[in-house]
Amino acid sequence: MKVPVRCATAVVLSAAFVTGCANSPECSDLIASSPFTATFGARPLNDPADVGTPGTPYSYPAGSIVPTTPPVGATLAETLYAATQLRCVWRDPSADITSVTIEIPTVDPADASDYLASLPALGYTCAAATSGTGEACQLTTTDPKYSVDVGSTSFLRGDTYIHISQANVSTPGLLDSLASMLWG
Repeated sequence: MKVPVRCATAVVLSAAFVTGCANSPECSDLIASSPFTATFGARPLNDPADVGTPGTPYSYPAGSIVPTTPPVGATLAETLYAATQLRCVWRDPSADITSVTIEIPTVDPADASDYLASLPALGYTCAAATSGTGEACQLTTTDPKYSVDVGSTSFLRGDTYIHISQANVSTPGLLDSLASMLWG
């Protein structure tokens, strides 16, 4: 698998997400030099209270993770989810819904492209990304219980897919910031 990762000042493609650089990206690296450290970076990151304790029921892996094989008959969304190599969850422990999740897998570009092509039927708006090469699809709705904005952004560039989900957190420019960090 290949995922672009920043090593020192150069972007390289490594054989695995966490291999090939002494400083492979971790969740905190994704927002380290951006305005997002103030908007959601102070919230707990990958807190077991939110993502569960590994190996226990109802937990899901977070941080740098090993991709899994999708289940037989998996949907395109399940296939992309299974390929995730970095999952970062910032969640406000004092709120029921306030959170930001970023997931980054290396994918078969055809699968991700087909997935993006299916999103307009679900209400997403898709267009060429402002961050350069790639396509982004976005959907913003209002949570019926908490009356806050809930957003979902899917982005594909080459064989790298980025999924951002957020609730009650404004993140204008986050996708551009991530693309800049990953591709320079």
